[in-house]
Amino acid sequence: MIAKLDKLTLEIFGESHAESIGMKLFGVPVGSALTLERMKDLLSRRRARGAWATPRREEDEPVLLGIRRDGEYVVTEPVIQGIIANRDVRKADYDEVVPRPSHADFAAYMRDGKISSGGGRFSGRMTAPLCVAGGIALELLEKEGVRVCAYVSDIGKLNLGGYGDSEEVSLWGISEERERELRQMPIPMLDSSKREEAEALLLDARGAGDSVGGVVECVVTGARAGAFGDAMFEGLESKLSYMLFGVPAVKGVEFGSGFGFGAGRGSEMNDAFVFKDGQVRCASNHSGGINGGISNGMPLLLRAAMRPTPSIALAQRSVRLDAQDECELKIKGRHDACIVPRAVPCVEAAVGIALYDELLKRQGDKG
Repeated sequence: MIAKLDKLTLEIFGESHAESIGMKLFGVPVGSALTLERMKDLLSRRRARGAWATPRREEDEPVLLGIRRDGEYVVTEPVIQGIIANRDVRKADYDEVVPRPSHADFAAYMRDGKISSGGGRFSGRMTAPLCVAGGIALELLEKEGVRVCAYVSDIGKLNLGGYGDSEEVSLWGISEERERELRQMPIPMLDSSKREEAEALLLDARGAGDSVGGVVECVVTGARAGAFGDAMFEGLESKLSYMLFGVPAVKGVEFGSGFGFGAGRGSEMNDAFVFKDGQVRCASNHSGGINGGISNGMPLLLRAAMRPTPSIALAQRSVRLDAQDECELKIKGRHDACIVPRAVPCVEAAVGIALYDELLKRQGDKG
C-alpha cells in the first residue's frame, strides 16, 4: 500500500498474520536529527489497553534502517525502513472461506481470490507501521512549532467533550500540558468526568459480545497562516482526508463545524476577522482553521468517525463461498470491543504525515 504525497512517499507492507509488517518512508531529508520519542509514544498508545481491547499482545518494537544512532538518531538514507515482527498470531482462527460482515473479506476475495488471515493487508494491524512513519513526521513538525493532538470526543452516543464545546480549544488549540495529560489516559478525553461512564459503556459492549464506534477529534496548534495547503485538489482538507482514510476504521471526516454548515446561515457560520495581540485572528473557528484549502492561522480542527469493530462475538449472517450457500457465522479470533481509543495515535500519525509533507513542500518552494 502506497501513499504518494508531494515530497513524501509512504509504503506499508506485510499482513496482519504474516511474519512481519513494516513501512518505507521516502523523502525525509538526510541529516535530520531525531530522538524517536514521538514514534515510541504513538506505538505505546496504540497497543491494546483496557478490558475492552483485544487480548492480542504485540510489543511493536520496530527495527529501523536508514537511521543511525550517534549520540542522537540521524537520518542517513533517502529511505527510512521500519520492520515490526508479528509474534502473537493465530492463523487457525481464519480457516473458513466465509466473509465476515463489513470486513474487506468478500471484496478482497473477488479481487485477490483469497481471504487472508486476520484481514491481511486490510487489518487495523497495519496502522502500527503507520505510527512509525507518523512518529518521525510529528517529531520533525514539532521542531517547527506545529503540534498535533487527538482525543476521543464520542463513544457511541456518549459525548466526552470536543472542540465544539470548548471556545478555548477551538480558538487557541490544546496546550502542551494538557496534551501530556491526554496522552496518559487510556481513553483520552477533554471531559474527564465522563471516564467511568465511558468505560462502563465499553465493558457493556464487550460483555454483550458486541462493539461500539465513536469519533476521534484532532487539533493542530501552531499552523501558521498561509503555511499549509493550496486551492482545489491541493487543498489541505484533501491531503488530510487522503491520509486519514488510510486508517481502516475511518468512515467519515469533517473539518471545523463540518456537516453543521449545511444547517446554518452565512451570518452564523462565517468566522469574523479581528485583531488580537497585534495578529489577525478569527472570532470563531467554524472553518476549522482552513480557508480556500489553506491554513488561516487558527487551530486546525477535524473529526474522524470510526465504525464499530466489525468483528463481534454475536452470530451473524454470511455465506460459504466454497459451498455457495448461506450460513451463520460466529467470528473467532481476538478483537476490540471498541477500536476508537487505539485509533487516536493513528489519527495523529496520519495528520502528522500530511502536514510534514506540506512543510517540506513549502520549504522546497522557498528554496
